[in-house]
Amino acid sequence: MLDIYCHGCGGFICDPRHIEYRLPPGVAELAVPRSSFCSCTPAVIYGPPPGYLSSPGMPRLEHRST
Repeated sequence: MLDIYCHGCGGFICDPRHIEYRLPPGVAELAVPRSSFCSCTPAVIYGPPPGYLSSPGMPRLEHRST
């Protein structure tokens, strides 16, 4: 199982239904993950939401082969 941490406060997100996906503001500094629960309403994750290809306004992710 994958743990999800809020990029705003670093807390564990226990209910993924209440996540707000955002574009990072300039150079985003992510909060350091911590062992307590997220206190943000809603929890913040910088990046595309699930199904981002159908979400207008989200930049396209480029995959690079190495």
